[in-house]
Amino acid sequence: MPEERLTMVETAALFILMTEARTVTNATLTGQHGCRLEKHSREKLEGLKLIEVERPSRNRILLTLGKRGWAYCTAELESTAVPPRAGAAGGALYAVLRRLGQFLTVQRLDLEGFIEASAGHVGPAEPTVEERIRTAYRTLAHRPGDWVSIADLRDIVTDVTAAEMDAALRRLNRRSGVALVPEANQKTLDTRTRAAAVIIGDQPKHSISMGTS
Repeated sequence: MPEERLTMVETAALFILMTEARTVTNATLTGQHGCRLEKHSREKLEGLKLIEVERPSRNRILLTLGKRGWAYCTAELESTAVPPRAGAAGGALYAVLRRLGQFLTVQRLDLEGFIEASAGHVGPAEPTVEERIRTAYRTLAHRPGDWVSIADLRDIVTDVTAAEMDAALRRLNRRSGVALVPEANQKTLDTRTRAAAVIIGDQPKHSISMGTS
């Protein structure tokens, strides 16, 4: 839990990212949800490690709820006090959260698992770049865990910028069951493979493996 108190807008942003259960743009947060997360608040949440922020281009900011963000939202389900100056909308939000917390307790469910499972039943949504990469991987790999060339992935996942693809690959690299590695024999690399590499930790990665998770 962060020691620094969050504003109602900052708290609302966390719960929106929680319910989305995916990476969303800052523009989506404002346009679809009416939650304008100003730069200082975004940097505050990022500094507290409540959200993960990717900046694939100058005018595009990607937001994802971090592990500490999930922990914060989970703790708020048990909160009996509405934050100061929350207003009627904030009071209604916390009433719903308390009821959700009671439901999860009775059903012996964890918040993250419940949200991610239910997100698949809300209706069709445009797949994220990460989801498109996973789909492309399954097309190219003979079986889970096989190594697939990132250059081949880029040939399938088109109409996104190289920066957006790189950001998605870096996020996937932090996921369980996913690994990105450089080519062991650098002398065998062709121009196409070199150009398609994603830089992670100052090292170019040329292949990706995804397990069954």
